Amino acid sequence: MLKTYYFARLLHKLNISSFNKCQIDKTARVASGSALTKVKMGRYSYVGDYTHITDADIGSFCSIGGHCGIGGGIHPSDHVSTSPVFLQGRNILGKNFANIPYEPSKKVTIGNDVWIGEGVYIKSGINVGNGAVIGAHSVVTHDVEPYSVVVGIPAREIRKRFDDEVINQLQAIKWWDWSEDKILENVFLFSDPNMLIRNMM
Repeated sequence: MLKTYYFARLLHKLNISSFNKCQIDKTARVASGSALTKVKMGRYSYVGDYTHITDADIGSFCSIGGHCGIGGGIHPSDHVSTSPVFLQGRNILGKNFANIPYEPSKKVTIGNDVWIGEGVYIKSGINVGNGAVIGAHSVVTHDVEPYSVVVGIPAREIRKRFDDEVINQLQAIKWWDWSEDKILENVFLFSDPNMLIRNMM
């Protein structure tokens, strides 16, 4: 029984992630089975397993759960057909009946210190502000404000993590841009936003 478990874990780990035209910080991590295309990701951010991300800028210190879909291709719904065989460029079918120009994707921008739960879908072109939290299995179809908590299908804001004054001050401090030495010097303040602000402002 134990051998079966370890064999299954080994097979899971062998499902290697794929990267295409990506810039991933050396401190960031991407779990097994994920596929990233045209993704820029900052330091100490991570992506869970089996997550697909297309055309996205991801800040630092972000936590992205497994089985998420972020960005992706766009099919023009105002044309006669939505099939890629009528559009410009290569496609999975290997056939082009026409070469109609179109925008294949719109960039998703995810700020710093964002937590995205398991199974979240974020539509192309969305902006997610610093410090936001997106609840598991939410579908994000509109921009997400900094430090807001959103959940549901479609995702709606249920509250802010902090009051407006604290949010504005955290945005001004930009601790995610600090050097590792500065973070370590002040790490004892990270359990209390007000204490961090008092010491930094």
